[in-house]
Amino acid sequence: MTTCSSKELADSLGVTVARVSQLKTQGRFDGCFTIQRNKIFWDLEAATDMYNEFGPIGASNTRKKTEDLDIPSFNESKAKSEHFRAELARLDLETKEQELVEASQVEREAFTSARAVRDALNNIPDRVSSQIGAESDPVVIHKTLSDEIRKALETLTNA
Repeated sequence: MTTCSSKELADSLGVTVARVSQLKTQGRFDGCFTIQRNKIFWDLEAATDMYNEFGPIGASNTRKKTEDLDIPSFNESKAKSEHFRAELARLDLETKEQELVEASQVEREAFTSARAVRDALNNIPDRVSSQIGAESDPVVIHKTLSDEIRKALETLTNA
């Protein structure tokens, strides 16, 4: 067991003394040091093993090497970029020519049309109840109701 100071341990690990103290506070070096009269004596081998076993906090051990990354060539990247720029320009043109519309606009107009049809259907009884109440001929009642329903549904087809 080789003992050393915090400064010597920090130099050995390639970190600052403050980082060694921070790792000690986090419990990363439990069992690797002793305290005697306000001085910390480190077991150099045990502390180095603990540091190397878990690696520095915040560092990812799954980082890929640069040569393992699938980076496209400059020409491929430029071609993709131009392709997507052309697609955006096409979408913009179709929107301006009103071949494409925003989904929110379609939803608003569909809601407005559905509400108009609902209101027209709900108003049928108020409009025809007196006519139907006075009528005894089923053919006339049927024709009156059919006409009113057709008028209400025309609102949907005209929207």
